[in-house]
Amino acid sequence: MRRRNIRLARTALLVALLVAVLAAVGANRNDVAQAQRLESVIVKIWSDGAERQVTTAQSTVGATLRHAGIVVGPLDVVSPATSERPRDGMQIKVVRVSVEIEAVNQPIPYYTVKTFTKSLRPGQVKTTRNGTNGEKEVRHSVRYEDGNAVKRTPVGSRTVTRPVNKVVSIGSRGRYVSRGEYQTRRVLTMHASAYDPGPRSCGPSADGRTSCGLRAGYGVVAVDPRVIPLRSRLYVEGYGLAIAGDTGRAIKGNRIDLGFNTYREAMRFGRRSVIVHILED
Repeated sequence: MRRRNIRLARTALLVALLVAVLAAVGANRNDVAQAQRLESVIVKIWSDGAERQVTTAQSTVGATLRHAGIVVGPLDVVSPATSERPRDGMQIKVVRVSVEIEAVNQPIPYYTVKTFTKSLRPGQVKTTRNGTNGEKEVRHSVRYEDGNAVKRTPVGSRTVTRPVNKVVSIGSRGRYVSRGEYQTRRVLTMHASAYDPGPRSCGPSADGRTSCGLRAGYGVVAVDPRVIPLRSRLYVEGYGLAIAGDTGRAIKGNRIDLGFNTYREAMRFGRRSVIVHILED
């Protein structure tokens, strides 16, 4: 019984010694960790247009900024990341970011449209309505970094006032003068000749019809379909409204043959350079 008590006492003593050793080791580790946590470093913070030097013992960049009284917004960009540990000499930059919706007014240009009439002499031009620009509001999402706009993204627009097109009336004649307004889609400078429906211009087999089946004469012109599609509406300065309704072996490339009702009119026109407007219905 006595020996048993001695063994138990020895065991208890060993356990106590072991606990004391482990406690001492743990305390030493805690002291080391605490010392590491409390180790101060010097960092530089650039924010809001100013640079400051801060001594900190915080464990993260985010905590360092909070300790320095700098509030980081939800869109602000911090470099290095807020989760990184501060290092001595580290430079921390906070970029203030905001997004705003801005609206600007922009002009809507008016177009000049052409109408053709027999009430004016051929070639006479008269402005029957002046044009007025319209206006539209364009909205952009603008990203600002430290007060500077770095990106603009259109997000929508609306018409404030519609433009009023300028209307020009042009005197013309011929069977194909029609009502309506036209805009110029393309303008060409071309070499023009003239012809009449008779045999002196079209040969002894001429029947007065074009390759498209139209009756030849004033207002019907021959073109190269590779340059001007057939049945295009045209306005030829110095001639009038016309339709591309015929082709010809000699009419290739930048050439046009203008139809007249008589051989005498065709000869009077001769050959010259003309401005041709390809119209958009």
